[in-house]
Amino acid sequence: MPRFLYALLICLLFPAPASAEWTTGLSSHTPEYFLAADKSRKLLFQVERRKADPVVTRTFDCIHGRREGDKQKEGDLRTPEGVYFVTHKIEQKLDFMEYGPHAFNLNYPNPADRLRGKTGGGIWLHSKGQPIEGLTTRGCMAIDMYEIEDLVPLLIPGTPVIIAEHLQGAPFETPPEGTAAQGLLPSLPGETTVFHSAESPADVCPPPGKTSEQNVCPPLSATPAPDTRALLSAEETVRCKTLLWMERRLGRTDDILELYDRKKFPRGNREKISSLRKRLRSEFQLQHDVFLDREGIRILEGPGYWVSCFIKSYERKGVLHHGLQALYWMPDDKGDCLIIGEVWISN
Repeated sequence: MPRFLYALLICLLFPAPASAEWTTGLSSHTPEYFLAADKSRKLLFQVERRKADPVVTRTFDCIHGRREGDKQKEGDLRTPEGVYFVTHKIEQKLDFMEYGPHAFNLNYPNPADRLRGKTGGGIWLHSKGQPIEGLTTRGCMAIDMYEIEDLVPLLIPGTPVIIAEHLQGAPFETPPEGTAAQGLLPSLPGETTVFHSAESPADVCPPPGKTSEQNVCPPLSATPAPDTRALLSAEETVRCKTLLWMERRLGRTDDILELYDRKKFPRGNREKISSLRKRLRSEFQLQHDVFLDREGIRILEGPGYWVSCFIKSYERKGVLHHGLQALYWMPDDKGDCLIIGEVWISN
């Protein structure tokens, strides 16, 4: 396939670049539990997977920044749009009227944000010490302080939070009048794990050269050929690339670097490729009994990028470490899907 046609195909498969009004739906490999904010409707959705399908289990009234549009720089009073993760709960003493009793930090700017020159920080999901109706924030997302109490046990480090101007398609249809901030479906005990659930494993790539019902999965030992990749959706490309990253990570081979964008990664991750090489080699030596949840790969769509996330655990100096590994993917100038940043969140 001519290179320019392949690049055009990738541009059509991948979501559009970031804009002031990002509209998104869900991939077919969503996490077991996550939050999604629709800025246009001022709603925050609690979403859980029930068997194969994500469903809204609760909807909250939610406010955002004083100015409309996607956040671009520090102090612009806008709320960012994209795929984020809870990193930790804010433990410092806060102004009660402004933040209420609870606040949770999100990983803004994420690698794609940094790549696009976005600045600022301190984007939280919090409450208010007063009714939120008619109020705004300085760029955070906020819900009522009595409702955030129900979310506190679920906002563990690594919980995904999607923020968009518009959320479209199932399960984000406008809820009936009076259902906002009320339970739509009961949250089932034991089914709010953010990552992989044994009751509903994700489909994984078939063995190299074999076919699934809808796609051909590229060989995991090498970068798939252009004609093979053209048969894959962007989501499936990311999933198979993530499996390839896992194979090379477990194999402790330097060719894992081929999956990183040498131009974009240093800006998106604030780490030179030479430093990345040293860090990976150090991890190869010091991290033992590494577990990567191959069947638990979850994929989320961002504005102009994709994020794959999964459980990673390892032992180092007799201590077991467990948490979320997230890889941010974006097509390069040739249309090849490569890593522009990564996030590790211990939990």
